[in-house]
Amino acid sequence: MLNGDYNDAINFGATLERDHPGVGMFSHHILDALFALGKTEADFDWSEPPSIVRLDRGVTDDCYAFLRPKRKPRTLFDFHTELWLHHYVAFSDDELLHYLQRDERFVVNGDSPVNAEISAARKRKKAEQ
Repeated sequence: MLNGDYNDAINFGATLERDHPGVGMFSHHILDALFALGKTEADFDWSEPPSIVRLDRGVTDDCYAFLRPKRKPRTLFDFHTELWLHHYVAFSDDELLHYLQRDERFVVNGDSPVNAEISAARKRKKAEQ
């Protein structure tokens, strides 16, 4: 992978993936190489297909469900460890941060994925008239 030999990386990863199906480290290695070649996960014959998380409404729904009961803001690292630890995440932290910033359900303090703190926007109770 580091040398840009993506086809070799896929071939090497394929051997490991077939010997150890379901081990995320090997499937993630193959996915990195496939995506670098402009391919998708459908372009590989998996022993056990990997779980891939793509940036969509489901991701923000999961983030909101995770944050809603929490009082303290959380970091992007918290999302990775609590929600997607065993999945291949097909988006960058920058992309996720910008996606959350555009969703009114979230309060995002900070512009950097490293130090941003995210919380669920609290709904204010309307005063009775």
